[in-house]
Amino acid sequence: MTTSWGRISLLYGIGVLAAGQLGVVPPLVPALQRDLGLSLAMAGMTVSIITLVGAVLGLLAGGWSERVGHARALRIGILTMASAAALCAASDDATTLLSARGLAGIGYLLVVVAGPSLMASTSEPRHQAFTLSLWGTFVPVGIAIAGLIAAGFADRASWRMVFAGDAVVLALALIVALVVAPGAVPDLRAPQPGPSAVTLRWLGPAVPLSLAFFCFALLFLALAGLLPAYLVERRGLAVAEAGRFIAIATAFGIAGSLLAAWMMRRGVSPGRLIAIGLITSTAIAAFSFSAVAPVPLAVAGFAVSFALGGLVPAAAFASVPLIAVDARAIGPINGLLAQAGSLGSLAGPPLLALWVEWAGWSLAPVLLLVVAAIGAASARAVAAPRR
Repeated sequence: MTTSWGRISLLYGIGVLAAGQLGVVPPLVPALQRDLGLSLAMAGMTVSIITLVGAVLGLLAGGWSERVGHARALRIGILTMASAAALCAASDDATTLLSARGLAGIGYLLVVVAGPSLMASTSEPRHQAFTLSLWGTFVPVGIAIAGLIAAGFADRASWRMVFAGDAVVLALALIVALVVAPGAVPDLRAPQPGPSAVTLRWLGPAVPLSLAFFCFALLFLALAGLLPAYLVERRGLAVAEAGRFIAIATAFGIAGSLLAAWMMRRGVSPGRLIAIGLITSTAIAAFSFSAVAPVPLAVAGFAVSFALGGLVPAAAFASVPLIAVDARAIGPINGLLAQAGSLGSLAGPPLLALWVEWAGWSLAPVLLLVVAAIGAASARAVAAPRR
């Protein structure tokens, strides 16, 4: 089999478009509040409900995608997101909008599970680490692109037009998916492994990896979500300035993911990279929280922290084919990773906020370092099973 880089690029683009469903709403929040009467909490829910769907259904989606075929699951996911975007454009009340965003979460989850599985099957073994580490960058890239586009159109067009445009782009992506991932429909009447077999034999080796990924997602979202408040309250930055910094700093994670691909091609194990990424990024963030660090140094430190944190998702996705007992396990393991990441994303900001309210910003690094140590220990416990 020869690696199809064109197909891999298109699959990656579909992943970026799926991640864009997370970034399209924040710039539209003021208009949604004005036109639909959303509270701030409900407006926030229109963003986070996508990760909530992944936290609840990630493992089930992984098993279902393996059963029906990843190509078919990818197409269903894109169609679901397109339908959800159209429903968002037609929404006249908060309930309809939230329902549509929940539907988008289901489509997003299917793409997240099926995408890396298809990329792995399209790559030669020697290229899998690179292609899957590339997949590890799709979330920050998608959120950044969608946020910039939505913000650019927010003042020129209504939010309904933005969602309608999103639906059109997703419909075009569905046509692309029919070409790059046609996929044969599997025989669903064939015997399938029972739940116990899937849990013990397929997912057992992935449990430490999923715990490490949970810790990464918790740390990443906790920092990305609450750093603006810290920079404004303790470092005296303007609100707009702090927001711009976080947008730029989180994008540094893309460089970290590409660095991970380079290091893995030179023999560094994914488990070691995950541990290194968690410990070094959190240690630098802890120093940046210190009052002795000048503001420019603290800002640079947080950017470096996000860059080193980018090692983790790239190495985590690259680990999947290595720890899978056979090819059929890749889909369920991707589903487990999606579920662990969504749970960490949901837990991170409120957990750090509660800790800061109780202990203060000066002790915020303590919680972060404990979580990082747990994740690093879990990553070092990841081992490839005997096939």
